[in-house]
Amino acid sequence: MRGKLRLVMASSLAVAALVASGCSSGESESTDSSATNGATRTFAAANGNIEIPAQPQRIVALSRVIPSLFIADAPVIAATSGYDTSTIVDEDAIKRYQEVATLSTGTAKTNAGGGTQLSYEQIAALKPDLIISGFPQKAYKSGISDEQLQAIAPTLSLGPSTPTEWREVGEKAADAAGRADEFDQQKAEYDKLAGELKEKYAGTVAGKKFAAFSVFNSTQADSFQREFDDSFTTNIANDIGITFPGGTPKKTSEIVSIERLSDLADADYIVYQVNPDGSLKYPRMQDVLDSEAWKNLPAVKANRVIPVAYASSESYAGAIKSLQSLSAALDKASTPATAGS
Repeated sequence: MRGKLRLVMASSLAVAALVASGCSSGESESTDSSATNGATRTFAAANGNIEIPAQPQRIVALSRVIPSLFIADAPVIAATSGYDTSTIVDEDAIKRYQEVATLSTGTAKTNAGGGTQLSYEQIAALKPDLIISGFPQKAYKSGISDEQLQAIAPTLSLGPSTPTEWREVGEKAADAAGRADEFDQQKAEYDKLAGELKEKYAGTVAGKKFAAFSVFNSTQADSFQREFDDSFTTNIANDIGITFPGGTPKKTSEIVSIERLSDLADADYIVYQVNPDGSLKYPRMQDVLDSEAWKNLPAVKANRVIPVAYASSESYAGAIKSLQSLSAALDKASTPATAGS
């Protein structure tokens, strides 16, 4: 135990020394907000109450805080690479992200939880004044050295524990970055649209049973993932009054054998994710869609299939796009087919 403690302390001191040596050569050129006015505030995060700059100027963004920070035009100087840019939505924000996405995590899918193989020396060399982590809580606790990050700069662990928490993650990240006003504006726009669509489709969804499924890249072979309320595919649809029964607060999805596609036979509508261009978000889903079991489902035969883009969005800008996609698909699925169509 003492040996492990000495190892952690040695690593932290080594990183701190690297920071100090970097600062000594360029201290007068620093844009750190604390170097200009020294104003700080205490911010509550999953890893404790952290003293952070009141107006940070050099932010490092890790994992799932990326969409909200770049859409809000926060002063991010580096971010974990490999993020799914379709979740960022805004073209200018995507360009800014691509310009600073220099931090490898050992994986190409940081928005799905991602690898946690950070280079602390690389981060230290950037001389950030704030590090904001969106790594899911389980991943942060098991794969990230909070001690080493804190030795570099104040670090906030804001990552989600559940699929729906992208809302809280985005709000906290924007607040910490000094961009709360931009975030609040997008949230208000989303809430307005969600309210309008909830009213519009109240009659359409009343008494109807919705089901959702996915075949993520990580889903085991010959299986699919049945999604219930508050899951990745469903949580935005929940905001307009659509429910996906069968789950519990602790079980928002389950992996089941492909042989159980018949479980979807009682669904009036079936929802699944697609890319913005309509292609399948997860290519392995094609095996499901090509199967006879899928083609024989009542909802499929009745053309009540709802492909939704941006369903896994982790920002209100993306969620607005998802609501628009969901609305268009609902309109199409709710329109009776004409003869010969």
